[in-house]
Amino acid sequence: MYNLLLALHLLGTVVWVGGMFFAHMAMRQAANELLEPPLRLPFLKRVLDRFFTWVWLAVVLILASGYWIFLVLFNGQAGLYVHLMQGVGLVMVVLFCFIYFAPYQRMGLALERQDIPAAAAQMAIIRKVIGVNLILGLVTTVIAVSKYV
Repeated sequence: MYNLLLALHLLGTVVWVGGMFFAHMAMRQAANELLEPPLRLPFLKRVLDRFFTWVWLAVVLILASGYWIFLVLFNGQAGLYVHLMQGVGLVMVVLFCFIYFAPYQRMGLALERQDIPAAAAQMAIIRKVIGVNLILGLVTTVIAVSKYV
């Protein structure tokens, strides 16, 4: 059971953190180089529409598998690294919820009104918060493997 839960936990993490890395470090720059804001922002919104569906699934997998391992299999007893992962992970979830329910929604509404400057302002917020979440995700990955180092 532990191996299955750990695999689900890691798959969720790979989807979320890997997706943020790709979007932040590769796709965004390419979109900025090739597309003007009236095309770039709807493109990025469509990408986020699809990616955020996967992030919601990843968040559920990560939280469910992590807490099942911690509370059921480990009886609530774990090393400091688990508590650090849990704390940073919860901050990441809060930041994702902020992105999803605030600037992402406002960006969509601005695009519906064809208000490109307003959509761009919301995308700038999304980019910054995803950058913070990416750093937190990478730090959490280091914390996770530090047990074995």
